[in-house]
Amino acid sequence: ASNMDTAAAAVAASTDIESGDFDDSSNNTKAKEAAAGVSAVDTIDDTKDADFDPITLPQSTHTLLFTEPVCSKPFQFSVAIATLSILCLLLALTNNGITLDGIGQVPANVGMSVKIAQFASIFIALLMEEEIPTGLYLLRRIPKTYFKSKFPELCYSKFVAAAILRIFMGYLFLVNVLFLLMMSDNVIDIFFDFIALQFLQQLDDISFNLARMGVFSKSLRVATTSKYFRTEFRRQTKVKRSKRIGFFLKAIYFINLMILLAAQIYVTVKQGNGDYQCKSITVIIKDEVWEESVVKMPGEESKAMVLVYPYFNGSYNQDGTSHDGRPVYVEQKKFDGTPFDTTSPDPVNISVKIPARIQYCKSIRAWVFMHEYIRKSTHHEDSECPWLLRSEETDVYDIEEVQGPWQVWAGVIGKTDVDITCNECNDNADCNLNGECKKDGKSCECFKDVEGVQFIGQHCEVRLKDDCHTIYGEKSNDTWSVVPVGWGKGLFQEYDRPVYVYQGGSPLIDDDNDAVLLIYSGDRWFGVRQRQGERLFSKEGQEFLKAAATNYHAFWDRALQNGTVVVSDATTKDTPVGVDFYRIGERGDQFGPYGALYPLQLNNQTGRGVFRCTDSRPFVYADALPFPNITGSGRRISHSHTEELFDTYLWLGDPN
Repeated sequence: ASNMDTAAAAVAASTDIESGDFDDSSNNTKAKEAAAGVSAVDTIDDTKDADFDPITLPQSTHTLLFTEPVCSKPFQFSVAIATLSILCLLLALTNNGITLDGIGQVPANVGMSVKIAQFASIFIALLMEEEIPTGLYLLRRIPKTYFKSKFPELCYSKFVAAAILRIFMGYLFLVNVLFLLMMSDNVIDIFFDFIALQFLQQLDDISFNLARMGVFSKSLRVATTSKYFRTEFRRQTKVKRSKRIGFFLKAIYFINLMILLAAQIYVTVKQGNGDYQCKSITVIIKDEVWEESVVKMPGEESKAMVLVYPYFNGSYNQDGTSHDGRPVYVEQKKFDGTPFDTTSPDPVNISVKIPARIQYCKSIRAWVFMHEYIRKSTHHEDSECPWLLRSEETDVYDIEEVQGPWQVWAGVIGKTDVDITCNECNDNADCNLNGECKKDGKSCECFKDVEGVQFIGQHCEVRLKDDCHTIYGEKSNDTWSVVPVGWGKGLFQEYDRPVYVYQGGSPLIDDDNDAVLLIYSGDRWFGVRQRQGERLFSKEGQEFLKAAATNYHAFWDRALQNGTVVVSDATTKDTPVGVDFYRIGERGDQFGPYGALYPLQLNNQTGRGVFRCTDSRPFVYADALPFPNITGSGRRISHSHTEELFDTYLWLGDPN
């Protein structure tokens, strides 16, 4: 206003000069004053110019909350619009995965373009969001005394409440933006969702403009065109306080920016570390066999070995490394799902196991199963990603999202099914109601106090009943029992199945010290003979047995070649009961990978099974149990017509 008065004075002085009607002294004074005024206008600091501009109340339905009576239609209309806006923003939050139980699923990882869009969107969101600065500016610019001097009939508390409502809705918008960015894995979706959120936040402005045009009712049109929206509020504070207002608003912007950036950086780092992917998975490969796999051990010549892919079934854990932006999963022990030992107390009989890996290869756009000692060929260079199994082409970051069959190398490329499940749990149902889901580590702790049954497996899915601790063969009434041990989980087990040790009763077993074990090896039960069984299961042999059993691997221990005399059908049953078994006969090119198979079922009936459960005493853990009486029926499998086929043992080598 002072600038306008000065400009008017300058115009009046020039008019007097042109008309010739002026007094020299007075007009010289006016001219000087005008010039001084123009000079003052020109020298005003642009950064302070906003403080000289008057402000009016925002043209929004939020303003009607304190300019209109509570019982009036305009007030009720404003409440309805505010309620609708808040409701929609809350629904958007739940759609983004925010519930009373916590935050929803954050993507395992996202591409670089999405990451750039996420951080760029933070700055865009702060530019788009105007409710927070508007509410804070009104509260700082219009104190109570000034407000009451302009509108004595209005309540200042309602004015404050309306401003706080603005601030609340602004932060509700920013929270939506934050979780929208965390949950997004697509650039276009980010920008489309931004448009939707902005529309929800501007419902009050849109509704006000429609009411002002008379779209809704006459009372709303009168309320939106009242004097309150034409009244100007000029700066009533000193320059120092005005500067504090500006600094305060800048500080709020900066704090909001830092919070949003810190939250997004936190999520991005955790995505890069694989924290939003399953830390431990169970891999089940179907019954695929490569009879001449190429194995090249360090310092040795290449050799051919029968590769039964289910030998590598079991748990795989992240090892903390990544490959092509995805975590690497490393094979774990078949005994208890922990890492294989890196040393061996008896390297001659118990080899150190090098685990297989599952990782993503960007060069072929697939998740792959591989082992550094196993190659496809000795004559040709493999790709930079020497896969044995590979998924269909995909860009997914989470291995659980891989779909479709996998390609398998068995001398030529074939197809097979690979089941991958996360070992973590969300509730007790994920533990098959046989255990409790621990919320801290998200793993299942199997119940130990259920009478008559023991639970085994990552999800407590294997049920070992007390009356199946000892099983009997139908033909000879031969006896097999599980063996408790004083280490690990207290039970001799492999591949999440109990190991049964032969006790006696079969005429096919000669007088000897050898033990015979029924060991599950990924998808089949193997009947394996072991030299020096009495010593192996004695208290003195526990150290060796512990190292051998806890690091058992059907492929690297060559279980099929070293002492296996009996093999079952492929099965996922908890025990050998109800499964058909076969004695392994001749081997050679004429026969399959398991050799000639002779049924052991009574009358050679398919589906009859060989073993049955029986009542037994409760299972008691012990440090070690003496090996059962080995006199009488004896221990060695008869080699009446297969003497030259089975001349090696599982762990302790040749008896000579």
